[in-house]
Amino acid sequence: MSKHISIVGIGMGNPNLLTKEARCALLEADLIIGAKRMRGTLPKNCKGQYQETCDGKEILSMIEQAQGEHIAICMSGDSGFFSGTKGILALLEKRYEVQIMAGISSISYLSAKSGIAWQDACIVSLHGRKENWIQAVKTHEKTFLLMGGSLRGIVEKLCMAGLDTCVLTIGIRLSYPDEKIVTAMAGELMEKKERLDELEHALSVLFILNEQAACASASFGISDDEFVRGQAPMTKSEVRAVTMSRLHLKENAIAYDIGAGTGSVSVEMAAQAWRGSVYAIESSSRALELLRANKEKFIADNLEIVEGNAPDALTPLPAPDAVFIGGSRREKEGILKAVLSKNARVHIVMNLISLESLSEVLELVKKYHLEHMEITQITAVRGREIAGQHLMDGQNPVFIVSADGSGL
Repeated sequence: MSKHISIVGIGMGNPNLLTKEARCALLEADLIIGAKRMRGTLPKNCKGQYQETCDGKEILSMIEQAQGEHIAICMSGDSGFFSGTKGILALLEKRYEVQIMAGISSISYLSAKSGIAWQDACIVSLHGRKENWIQAVKTHEKTFLLMGGSLRGIVEKLCMAGLDTCVLTIGIRLSYPDEKIVTAMAGELMEKKERLDELEHALSVLFILNEQAACASASFGISDDEFVRGQAPMTKSEVRAVTMSRLHLKENAIAYDIGAGTGSVSVEMAAQAWRGSVYAIESSSRALELLRANKEKFIADNLEIVEGNAPDALTPLPAPDAVFIGGSRREKEGILKAVLSKNARVHIVMNLISLESLSEVLELVKKYHLEHMEITQITAVRGREIAGQHLMDGQNPVFIVSADGSGL
């Protein structure tokens, strides 16, 4: 029997908000598959049996065993908006005829209810993700957040980041009879802990409006004084700025900071690759303490701290798009082999302070057929005042080497 599969976006949860197309597909289905809470979204008089699961393999097995011809798979919200549609479609489309049906998404629903247009919003989902959403709020006037944790945590982080004047429009249990839409400044909510407790709910989304974002822009070279420092080594701001410019990180990049030290480069990488993940590899207990403190201070949620020495500590990590090597413990070749084995075209940036290290790296570039090599020497000079006079102090010169794997 030829089976026809409908992947149905069921909207926010209220059956009255189903599209006519979706309603017809559900009414005609011989089998309906979806999560437990979606059962209440179905229109009355559905003839098909309802089976509860969100697991792709279980869905595939249910379809294979189904006797009927028409099968509907329910997806919450819109089928194309942070939906499981992409994953299940990959399992089904080569075996069955599949039709995808749109639903009303949480962003379009809250936009209509609040009067906030969403076409110019930065959209961030925290469902099963660790994104540096604070960076998104800092650099966008309007951010839409699909929450993956508590509202209290969101408000606390906004206030920690100095974003307490941001205006939040919070949608709770949208489309249900007990729907709530609340607008308040982050700072005001922080002062009213009881109100925050009342607003806590798993089914929540929000717009964050930051009028100051127009004045903010992403830039490299955060002041050294902004970091929690200690006796651990730290890449100075001038060198860090050039290093970041050489890394060419995209916002969704997977990146390593090997020999992370205090985490000054890690923090900047996490802000640049705010939709991606940054892995800071460090073995020194003294440096790890500072690294954790700076992750917390800069609210770098997408920064993962990996305790250990490279290359061994790299084994369980995902393949990187870019790697910064600030400290190697004389394991440069082992690190290079490890990252190239994960991604033969990985982009690599190394900071070196000795001529011997530079000579070693140049040999490794040849040995491993790295391409597009660039070498820059940076010597920063900073002024300081003594007895009313300004003197210039030179910092240690640093070689910055960047290259790409050749794919070999």
